[in-house]
Amino acid sequence: MKSQTVSVILPSYRATSIVAATVTRVRNALPDSELEIIVVDDGSGDETSLLARRAGADQVIELPENRGKGAAVRAGMMAASGAYLVFTDVDLAYHPTQIAALLEALQAGADVALGSRRHPSSSEITPASGLRKRGSRIFNLFTRLVVGSSYLDTQCGLKGFTAEAATEIFTRSKVDGFAFDVEVVHLARKLGLKTTEVPVVLDHVEQTTVRFIPQAIRMLWDVLKIRMWSALGRYPNPTAKGH
Repeated sequence: MKSQTVSVILPSYRATSIVAATVTRVRNALPDSELEIIVVDDGSGDETSLLARRAGADQVIELPENRGKGAAVRAGMMAASGAYLVFTDVDLAYHPTQIAALLEALQAGADVALGSRRHPSSSEITPASGLRKRGSRIFNLFTRLVVGSSYLDTQCGLKGFTAEAATEIFTRSKVDGFAFDVEVVHLARKLGLKTTEVPVVLDHVEQTTVRFIPQAIRMLWDVLKIRMWSALGRYPNPTAKGH
């Protein structure tokens, strides 16, 4: 067992208006857990890191330039010390009390717990725009066709891992952008990790720092690269026993 029970990674970009409140809300949401909060500042160039430290984040990692959410999550996962590792969006579109459901799934034997907006028990408080919903469904269909994903929602911004599963996945992952979620799910299946989907309640917050169309094009290209890398054997074989 590692020194910290639960590590929560918050990938952040230009989050000065929300990061301090987010750190506080995450800590208050898990009062019974030994908690490590890691904020990864993805090259914001503002006071995101400073405010995260002032709010009491246990670690603040500053990437020297903006690389993408995948790079930020990977950096946080590699720095975490918990037995269970979770990442969630800094805007807390998923209330942090929902982290407990992921932990329950991991403690029950799952290696990877995926929040899923398509789960029959999931619901929405504030829904995403029609454009984003349609784009998400098209992207998910594309993902299922290209990399053979069997999951209805690869892009939910709430995912949890055992420390061992996180090491196996994130030491192999390559995608820096938003399609990193697809790579994570693909690697979990490739490595034979036990994966389960968990229902979520979504309170959508429009991400003004993300340009939807350019990001969508980049995501589609990244999914094709995942398929190519996998076919060419660019992802190393499992090293952990039992995978």
